[in-house]
Amino acid sequence: MTRRARRRLFVIGGSALVGATLPIWMPALFSSFPAFRVERVEVSGTVYVTPDEVVRLADVSPEASVWDDPAEWEARVAGHPMIIEARVRRNGMHGVEIRVVEERPVALVATPTLVAVNAEGRVLPLNPWERGVDLPIVRGEAELHADVVVGQAHRDIAGLLGRLGGYDAAFVDQISEIWWTEQGALEILMLPSAHAERILLSAARPVQGLRRVELALNEAGDRRVELADARFEDRVVLRFEEGA
Repeated sequence: MTRRARRRLFVIGGSALVGATLPIWMPALFSSFPAFRVERVEVSGTVYVTPDEVVRLADVSPEASVWDDPAEWEARVAGHPMIIEARVRRNGMHGVEIRVVEERPVALVATPTLVAVNAEGRVLPLNPWERGVDLPIVRGEAELHADVVVGQAHRDIAGLLGRLGGYDAAFVDQISEIWWTEQGALEILMLPSAHAERILLSAARPVQGLRRVELALNEAGDRRVELADARFEDRVVLRFEEGA
């Protein structure tokens, strides 16, 4: 190999090395530039935690740079009991955006005071009356241990509401109360604005039963349904209100 070829190979190799290490040392270099100071902190993804509270928790220093490692900001925000995850990304030369994923309340259970729980049956630090949260009420008093619902029946319903909410959140928003019947089915009392007054679902396949109920209610047209019974494998029985 000639001397010129060796020099060319050295230059190419050096350029490749600089290119490979650029993502490592570039943030550290840029974070020292005053031109990249954080002047704006935006928040997205919040429903129950206020954006101001997220900004306060992040505690981004006025001297911080958009190129600083955001791990500490994310950890402080994620420490809030209503926040599952927080991610920070740069937003222009002077801004950062904090994206949060919050806990999702699915029901109110009596302990005997009504408290909000997530799909795992854990009590959330959320006052439904202050936040105007309208959630399905699980009938029957629940026992708590370390802020977790002990009774399997209540926990099963909380998990079910979480699954139903993933399938049809609009339907869950219309649930007033939900409970187990003595026969082991799920009985649901709907809000007055719903198409049906009451719904019965099989405990074995509740989501599939809900799909069949929705199809049956669509076929019923504008007639008000007193009861939609989907406990059966292959059909839904509708009972209409008198005069409907």
